[in-house]
Amino acid sequence: MGSPKSGGVSQAAHVVLTVDAADFDLAADALRQSGARAIEERHVGNAIELWAVLGDSAASSAFVDRWRDRWQARVEMVDLTPSDTWKRYSEPVVVNEKLAIVPAWMDFREKEHFPFVVSIDPEESFGLGDHPTTRVVADILCRLMAPESSVLDMGSGSGVLSIVAALLGARRVVGIDRAIGAVGVAQRNAERNGVSEVTEFFQGSTVPNGEQFDVVAANILAPVLLELCDPIVRSVEPGGTIILSGLHIDRRQDVINRYTAEGCRLVEDLVLEGWCGVAMTKQQ
Repeated sequence: MGSPKSGGVSQAAHVVLTVDAADFDLAADALRQSGARAIEERHVGNAIELWAVLGDSAASSAFVDRWRDRWQARVEMVDLTPSDTWKRYSEPVVVNEKLAIVPAWMDFREKEHFPFVVSIDPEESFGLGDHPTTRVVADILCRLMAPESSVLDMGSGSGVLSIVAALLGARRVVGIDRAIGAVGVAQRNAERNGVSEVTEFFQGSTVPNGEQFDVVAANILAPVLLELCDPIVRSVEPGGTIILSGLHIDRRQDVINRYTAEGCRLVEDLVLEGWCGVAMTKQQ
């Protein structure tokens, strides 16, 4: 993932796409389909820059060549020497009165005020749990997930939502993420939070076939939620809960309509900082 620079300074190739809001989901999905483990969103005027690591310089250049006719695309070499500097500025995430998500390297003095505290180290490229979509799903899980539920977490990343479900009393949690490195990161975080016995993590992008869960949480982008609608609905027990997030608010209705057409009923939706999460019930 990049190569050392003269003088021993390590660098990594980052793909940078500049898009407008209407193309955000499509561009982010193109990055994820090409192996991006995490995508950083930067607002530059009226445009959005998406920064992601896809692999080495050759893989990054190939991606840019493929998409440069549609979007502004470039490869930036980023110095990794100060890559941990962001940790100094990380803050605990208070999801609600029950739950806080805390960086693993931080001494959280308010711990005793929350019944559930999740300790997360995202390592190189995975989410800490502070993104609005993650916070929305975690909040819905706190309120709607029954103890002893079985849970499927699609797009599990660092494992934060799987760990939240396990701490809330899930009897079994399966996390799936397409990024190769996600499994190891999630497993280490599960061990850190004492829930490794009820959590399993797998690399992939498909919903398990032939198994049904009480709750399915899918914190992924709108195009993927639409693509996976049929298998996600099939993977939920009748009467079970589907939590969908990763949605810009302008894609909310498209996703709701698609899942409603497959026999789901909207229970609630939440909007946080322009992002939306919805909870639906699979009809009997």
